[in-house]
Amino acid sequence: MLSDKSAVIPKKACYGLRKTASHLAVASVLASLGLGVSAYAQAPKAAQNIDTNSSALQSKASANTEVSANSDQAQLKQQLIALAAQKQLATHPSWLRLHYYQQTDHKQDKQGQSKSSAYKSKITNPDFFISKEGRSNPQAELEAFITATIEQGKDGDDSVACRFPARTYWLKQQLGLEQVDSDCPDFDTWLQKLDPKKLSVVFAEEYPDRPVSAFGHTLMLIDSAASLADPKAIDKAHALNDTVAGNPDDSFIMYAVNSAFGGYPNDITIEPYPQKLADYLQQDNRDVWTYELKLTGAEVEQIMRHVYETKDLELPYYFTLDNCASEILRYIDVVRPEGNLLDEFTFAVVPSDVIRLLQKEGLINQQNYFPADATLAQAKLNNPQLTDLPSSSIDANHQLVPTQLTPVDNNPLNAHSLQRIMVGAGAQDDTGYLSLAYRGGFNGPLDRPSGYPQNFHLEAGVVEIRAYGDDEKDKGNHNRLELQELTILRGRSFNPINTARKGDSLLSSWGVNLQAIQVKDGSQMNNDARNSDPDSSHLVGSFGYEKGISAAFGSPEAGSGQLPPHLCYALGNGLAQVGKGLSKGYRVGAGVNLGCRYQLNRNARLIGEVQVPYWYHGSSANDQLKSSYWQPVLSLGAQYDLDKNKAIRIKGSYQLQDQINGREDVQLAYVTYF
Repeated sequence: MLSDKSAVIPKKACYGLRKTASHLAVASVLASLGLGVSAYAQAPKAAQNIDTNSSALQSKASANTEVSANSDQAQLKQQLIALAAQKQLATHPSWLRLHYYQQTDHKQDKQGQSKSSAYKSKITNPDFFISKEGRSNPQAELEAFITATIEQGKDGDDSVACRFPARTYWLKQQLGLEQVDSDCPDFDTWLQKLDPKKLSVVFAEEYPDRPVSAFGHTLMLIDSAASLADPKAIDKAHALNDTVAGNPDDSFIMYAVNSAFGGYPNDITIEPYPQKLADYLQQDNRDVWTYELKLTGAEVEQIMRHVYETKDLELPYYFTLDNCASEILRYIDVVRPEGNLLDEFTFAVVPSDVIRLLQKEGLINQQNYFPADATLAQAKLNNPQLTDLPSSSIDANHQLVPTQLTPVDNNPLNAHSLQRIMVGAGAQDDTGYLSLAYRGGFNGPLDRPSGYPQNFHLEAGVVEIRAYGDDEKDKGNHNRLELQELTILRGRSFNPINTARKGDSLLSSWGVNLQAIQVKDGSQMNNDARNSDPDSSHLVGSFGYEKGISAAFGSPEAGSGQLPPHLCYALGNGLAQVGKGLSKGYRVGAGVNLGCRYQLNRNARLIGEVQVPYWYHGSSANDQLKSSYWQPVLSLGAQYDLDKNKAIRIKGSYQLQDQINGREDVQLAYVTYF
């Protein structure tokens, strides 16, 4: 943790530093006054009419002063480098994190003791380092930095001290380099304009209608003394935002791939906070939560120094690991070397998960809620008597407007944990099975909705494996293990037409899925091809897209902008499936999905849906066999929450198709989130 005081160093070292610093100070003063050897050649004639022996002595003294200064400077560098080595600063977490160093190899001696480590920085730009070996050698970089700092002194904006103020400040703390006090006009002006006094994390809720924001977004609020003195004066505050600098002309698929795999650089911007807040509240209609961070004044300033060093790097943006949320954790890790928040995440850094981690680590002071324009409009629909309620949380003068509205239940601190495991037992027709399912995230139609936007259904990384027992009808299905589902992504976004969130068109609700699932082909062609075995199922790749309408009903929470709790929908869909188990290896379909979700209370909900697809997979050589057919599916489900992260779930489905057996599937499962 950073301190406002410089680090204490040994008395002997202090004496040496003071002595050499005084020599340097004298040399610096002489140089600033132009009193080198050449200065005497330009002195007035009266001053030059002196004894030649005396003049020679003075010239010799001046030369000796320069030599002495250089000698003292070299001695100071050696002392500082030795002190840095003694304190092992090259491998100090703060030094490593300021340079984005990552440990690439860890060696041990024969006794298993730590011997050495190899490091490599994520930064490839050579201008980010002082040493030519700096990217892979923290020790060489430290020595080069100390040398450059001492040699350059007060060289202005292009000096090492001005280009890298965070590193300079940290070394001053560790080595007591009080004499290194460069004048940095560019940095000083930048910092004075921001006047950073407090940092808060801003969380804009999940927004599936914009793919890059489907999992939410975080940024940093920089409060100045003026914005702290008057909380309404957000025009005196700034937003520090890290997002992907994508190409808007790229297709959706290309944009998603480049965002996920580092094809685009990140874009760090600092802009007026009202402008950024308005983008979320007014343009996207996303509610916003802010969380004040427990950071000291010294830590806030050091984070901003580091931002100054790194804001123009344009690092590769990785949607899962190097994103808006990970950057906030990295800033905190830079000033808190005793911890490592980023290590808490292995596969993905998700904005809502970051908020929960900050709360868990005791890094949040207080939180504030800012309703979107649509939330305020919905509050008026819920209670027409709220005539004094403003239409927006921000007025025309870029000032905050008090709303006194009960927050919607979308605070990520109230959400269940991101990952989910379900352990269940069920039966498919007359065959029993055990099921184990894992989901990487996020929230499904039966999951506890608290902490997420209403009607937000988005799931990724779903895997279900089933172990089947003996078939009571003895059809050869003995004790088999089967991959039931592998879902990359499935989601639905509902914008009920009778609410303030109805969207821009009548057909504003939509859904998408990309997965591999077990299916049974109900076509006559397929049954004929497999010698009339209607019990076989096969894993196929499946893609579907839905578009339609939805409507909400029921009584919302009083005094809030909450939508009615229950929902019904009608979605038209298009489907495509590919796999060996299908006739001709593929089928395409179109149909309609009709369903309702009913919220019994805060802990229980029901869902029912009927899917009516009409499938086609090409003509058959046998004119007696149809190439297209209906295969409706009825599904029901219910979940009761035991607590925020535990639940009991029951679900079942029935396929209304007489060409197949095993049409019934019922399962009871225990659900845990972690």
